[in-house]
Amino acid sequence: MKRVVVLSTGGTIASRPGPEGRNIAGALPGSDLMRQVPGVEDIRVEVRSLFQKASNALLPDDIQALRAECQRLVDEGGVDGIVVTHGTDTLEDTAYFLECGVRARDVVLVVTGSQRVPHAPGTDAYTNLRDAIRAAASPQCRGLGVLVVFNETVHAAAFVRKTSSFQLNGFESPGLGCLGFVDGEDVRIYQQPRRQPLLQAPSGALPQVEIVSASLGASPLALRALVDARVPGLVLEGTGRGQVPPSWVPEAERAARAGISVLVCSAALHGAVLPCYEYPGSLHSLQEAGALGVSGLSARKARMRLMLALACLGGQGNRDALRPLFDWGAGRDA
Repeated sequence: MKRVVVLSTGGTIASRPGPEGRNIAGALPGSDLMRQVPGVEDIRVEVRSLFQKASNALLPDDIQALRAECQRLVDEGGVDGIVVTHGTDTLEDTAYFLECGVRARDVVLVVTGSQRVPHAPGTDAYTNLRDAIRAAASPQCRGLGVLVVFNETVHAAAFVRKTSSFQLNGFESPGLGCLGFVDGEDVRIYQQPRRQPLLQAPSGALPQVEIVSASLGASPLALRALVDARVPGLVLEGTGRGQVPPSWVPEAERAARAGISVLVCSAALHGAVLPCYEYPGSLHSLQEAGALGVSGLSARKARMRLMLALACLGGQGNRDALRPLFDWGAGRDA
């Protein structure tokens, strides 16, 4: 019999009705939710509640604790799979953080949640948890990295995005597609994802990293304030191939001179950033200022990886030190 440990962290999937008719996310213990999950009688399931929070309230310290618990379960042995139940609003952030920092070996690590609370008509809470457990127990899912299982679909943590605020098919992997499906008791995998190097950062507080999003005519005030505050890392969410307003470039250069790590991503749902333009605010000008263009990651995921990368590098990393840590070609042994 396969052994799967479910780690409950809260979210919509762990909601109870509130006194005013709305829902209280994270109030339902994982053990209560598990009692109504069908179709996993052939799997030994253990449930542990790490914390009971709405996912908008999670902090870096929380996901560091979650990462440590996942790694502990892997290292102690005897576990075939781990399922993390999580609020959907920041589920993609946490799933990718675990992908970056957990050496899972042959243990399958799955993150899931629900769009509808457990007490709502047509809730997806129980079916998503059932499918996640089945995927976590499946040999088909070994070696694929951290997975997100949602609406009978298996996604790679690095590429999945929340694409609907309410529909049951709330997660997709834009431009790349899913890895496979959970079809009743069968788990069917059709693709394998590329993976980045493992980042085994030390425990403890993570360096602060903030995101600044570009838009038409956006002023550099927010970026300037963060540079003045000397945050260790910044992610610029550019448009298209990685463009930002021209007035941002001097602030990016000032950040690099101050030892702040600056990444540039695209706000587009898929596609690489590329220094193919030569004008103020282009990725080329940002790279000349000292920034590093990062492809294949949303700004939110780049932020997660930069926090871990900076922790590995002692809190500060220049562009040359960071570049191999964001490489998709280096591969990974576990």
